[in-house]
Amino acid sequence: MNSTVDKFSRWEYQNVALAAVAQCAALVNTLAVDGKAPQTELVASINPLLVVNSSSVAEIYPKVADFELGLRTIQEIFSNERSRENTEIVRYTLGMLLLRNKLASSKRLQNELRQRLQLINPIESIESPNGEINAAQLTEQDRIFEQLAQLYQDTISTLSYRIQVQGKIENLKNENVANRIRALLLGGIRSAVLWYQLGGRRWRLVFYRKRVQETAGNIRRKLLTLI
Repeated sequence: MNSTVDKFSRWEYQNVALAAVAQCAALVNTLAVDGKAPQTELVASINPLLVVNSSSVAEIYPKVADFELGLRTIQEIFSNERSRENTEIVRYTLGMLLLRNKLASSKRLQNELRQRLQLINPIESIESPNGEINAAQLTEQDRIFEQLAQLYQDTISTLSYRIQVQGKIENLKNENVANRIRALLLGGIRSAVLWYQLGGRRWRLVFYRKRVQETAGNIRRKLLTLI
């Protein structure tokens, strides 16, 4: 499936954006604990950040199937499944939604983000069909993550609220891992911005809990018919 244009309603895309935030949170947790994250989900979570000028939500999320992890995470969170395992993921998700609010009050930071993001290339997967890793692409990917991490530190890290990531100290001190974590947090905030633009509000997550959970499941089932 290369595209899902016109296949989702505004409400469904709102939940796709929330799933993108949750996926970023889940990958941050995976990187902090395990030191690595799946390429497909990682690339899918970051590249919406680099779509600066878009005419539709489908341009930002051209392949919703790549957010399976986020959709599944939303289902688990809103049904209280694996609640202990998802504690940190929920905290990171809510933290990114809060940082969106903080960012919205600073036009200066918004302008800086937009200007600098236009200079950063989209990320390509470093895995070939046979599972081998392209060394040159890995170097380029590391460079892009470094750029995004620096941008996060120059902008989001200056806000009054910071997300404290918990994990193994050796992973958090690893520069490549730390760069990917910061890039994912930036990507999650970008999706949080879109979620808000599509009508998402934190208080509605409480009152529409069951509907959000059911919608995530419906989107996953719909994706199976679009393949």
